[in-house]
Formats: sequence, C-alpha cells, structure tokens
Amino acid sequence: MPKAVTAIVLLHHIMTEEEWTWYAASEDREYCEADDHLGELCEKIKSNLIFEGYDTELVKYPGRSGLQFRFVAQAAGLGTIGINAFLFRPNWGPWVHLRVMATTAKLNIHPQFSGNEMCDRCGLCVSECPANAISDRGFEGLRCRSYREAIGEYKPYGPDRRYRYCIICALVCPKGQQPLPRGNISA
Repeated sequence: MPKAVTAIVLLHHIMTEEEWTWYAASEDREYCEADDHLGELCEKIKSNLIFEGYDTELVKYPGRSGLQFRFVAQAAGLGTIGINAFLFRPNWGPWVHLRVMATTAKLNIHPQFSGNEMCDRCGLCVSECPANAISDRGFEGLRCRSYREAIGEYKPYGPDRRYRYCIICALVCPKGQQPLPRGNISA
C-alpha cells in the first residue's frame, strides 16, 4: 500500500500449543487460533479506520508478502529479535504471534516496555537446533527451512490436516512462560 503512513502491529501472546497449531482448511487457506483471533481484531480496526475515511489493508499472512512481521514489530518498539529470529516480548519471551496492517491514518503511538524478558543469547537454542540454523552469528533461515521441508513440514497430515512445525528453539528458551501442551488445557 504505497500511500500508507502507519503500520499497525497486533500481537497475540501464545498461552497454549493449540493456539499456535496450524491447519490446512483447503489448498489456499491455512489457519490457527492465534491468527484467527488477530485476524478478527484486524478486521474490526480496519472497518473503523475505513469508516473514518482512511485506506487500510491487512498484510497477507501466512504466505509470502515479502514483509517480515518481526522486523516491523521491533521497529515499532514492541520487542526485540532474538538469536533464534523470534520476536521477544517482555514477559512473553518468544511466544508471540503477529499480524500487520497498513493505513493512511497517521497514528502516534509509542509502546513502553515493562520487564526484561528479552533474548540474552544464552545459547540453548544454538545447541538444541536440529538444523544447525542458529549460531552466535545469528539465524540462517534457509538452513532452517530446508531442514523443515526435509522432515515433512509445510504438508498437512491426518484427518484434521494439521501441520508439523519445529519449535525446539522456542521450547528450550528460558524466557517467558511456555504454553500449555496440547491436551493439557483446563477449563
């Protein structure tokens, strides 16, 4: 959206593994609870901004929009990117899902951090990454993707058409509170 002057970044704190589990609804639609939640919020915000006369678009996700949401979130002051390439949010650690919108509305919002749950480069993700995609020099996304493709990620399986995703680097991270495992959610 060339006329956009503001990026709006919404974050969802992942509290359960189920929220971050992706499914294939069809050949061209994937979904997870966290993304559906943020998508609904984005649509409400978009409707309000359009009603006020501002052009507003949601950045396509998942897919290849060319925009890496974590960099937009970091630039907006919503966290910092850790050595494992996840956005780290105070008190949440790497357990964050993001959505981004672009608008012609000029908004002047500057979030303030509380807490210090950012990546401290402890090295646990470096030593546990099965793809050797994380090192002291940073994250090698192509190496991670190649490994994930080789183990069958990006292809739905089972009757519910669930995706397998490697999240070892997030699971070993001592920052934030790990989400509740699938099936261990109490009402």
